[in-house]
Amino acid sequence: MSMRIFKAAVALIATGLLALPVMAQDTRPDVVIAVNGLYRSIEPIDGNSTNSQRIMDSIYDPIVGRNFVEDPEGGELRASLATEWEQVDDLTWRFKIREGVKFHNGETMTAEDVAFTLSSERIWGENALVPAGTRYTDSFARVEAIDATTVEVETSIPDPNLPFRFVTPLGFVVPKAAYLEQGVEKFGQLPIGTGPYKVVEFDPASHVKLEAFDDYWGGTPPLKSVEFRIVPEFSARLAGMVSGEFDIMVNTPVDEIDTVKGYDELTYISRPGDNYILLAYNTLELPEFGPNPVADVNLRYALSAAIDRESLVASLWGDATVAPAPFNFPDSPAYYDPSIQPLITYDPEAAKAYLEKSNYNGEEVQINVVRGAYPNFDLAIEYIAEQWRNLGVNVKLNIVDSWPLALQHPFGVLNMSMSTTFDGTPSRSIWGFWGPESARATRDADRSWAPPAEFVELGRQYLAEPDVAKKVELFRQMVTIWEKEQPALMLWRSVVDWVVSNKYEWTTINSNAMLLGPGYISVKQ
Repeated sequence: MSMRIFKAAVALIATGLLALPVMAQDTRPDVVIAVNGLYRSIEPIDGNSTNSQRIMDSIYDPIVGRNFVEDPEGGELRASLATEWEQVDDLTWRFKIREGVKFHNGETMTAEDVAFTLSSERIWGENALVPAGTRYTDSFARVEAIDATTVEVETSIPDPNLPFRFVTPLGFVVPKAAYLEQGVEKFGQLPIGTGPYKVVEFDPASHVKLEAFDDYWGGTPPLKSVEFRIVPEFSARLAGMVSGEFDIMVNTPVDEIDTVKGYDELTYISRPGDNYILLAYNTLELPEFGPNPVADVNLRYALSAAIDRESLVASLWGDATVAPAPFNFPDSPAYYDPSIQPLITYDPEAAKAYLEKSNYNGEEVQINVVRGAYPNFDLAIEYIAEQWRNLGVNVKLNIVDSWPLALQHPFGVLNMSMSTTFDGTPSRSIWGFWGPESARATRDADRSWAPPAEFVELGRQYLAEPDVAKKVELFRQMVTIWEKEQPALMLWRSVVDWVVSNKYEWTTINSNAMLLGPGYISVKQ
């Protein structure tokens, strides 16, 4: 272009007589979700928690998915980053990896990335980067990318349910090169996945912001951005929903449900969850943090026997959920027996006798609680603390606004939840959360028990046993040991709930996970 023509074009643009091409405006909504809290990391294994579970499906894709489109329970498997899989012999499974999938950093996902995600280097070797991953991989013997699109997983014992493991955080695929370059902690702050949204900001004390990843293999993300913002108080979350500041909120107390339903512009949704709410007792003597009276098993028995869980759950939830005997979960039908009762039941007189038998002498028992951690939990913990005070235990409620503040010693009791999503058995709950590689046993800041050798040996036999009847028998023996140790008080099966602006059509599932990708949420016409 000559200088004379260029100057003429500039003049025409200035007068508006020549228009430059205009990029199409992105009319997708920016959605803000008010949550009670965020976890310290959103690395799939290290950051696995109730609060991160809401977010992870937007960032990552699993190797194997669950068919939530046709079934809100997700009871059937479906293709995801693996398009097909087969068991080639008793010990070996082969997975065909989807081609052309992009990570958020623009790199193409390969079979090597999938193999690294499941590798001994990352999660199950002697010096694994995230050793908590062994809760899912106890029988792994070999993971290998045998060609550009195929990954083999070999186990030390037959595992006919292996693909079910990959619907858990174990199956969220990470990019090998970026993961190794950043390291686990840094990766957990600005993670890279293949999901419909990419992380652009993360402060575990305030918010995480995601933006649409328009190279997503599964279709165009329906939202321009998603922000999960910490708003601890229900009243503030509701006020933001009514004003339009928030589009979705979590955790409505039971006594406020009718209030929420009174707003024409809002919809209340609740579903049964796939985890259980507990109070974990600190069973360990850790001198560096001072005396811990709860290390006395008789005091733990007294604390458990003092709580009428069934009346508490009925007052909080009506008939929407149950107070289970430990690990006796209806979502694992082959292992469920409705006639089973807890070893330590509600019995005020027994609670007094256990307290008398213990060495407790009025020491302070600190309970670390995240404000608004779970729906109705704040009400429950106030009741529980009062019952323990009435028993004669000097309880101090340490209520904080974030998990990083709660998950640290010293404490006698800590609120927690325990997921059951795995393979149709209680393996994840009894072994993943209480086995020798679990967070409760290994994480320095908030570990609270050491599984007895007999429990560990039975667990290894349980994992290796292919016969269901024998497996159930071994499981029951593990539960008996767990109850005698009493490392936690199981309160109720979770109920997940949301309040949604009527501007949106949103398909929810029977899980704490919030699916916000293509096909699940849209603006009403």
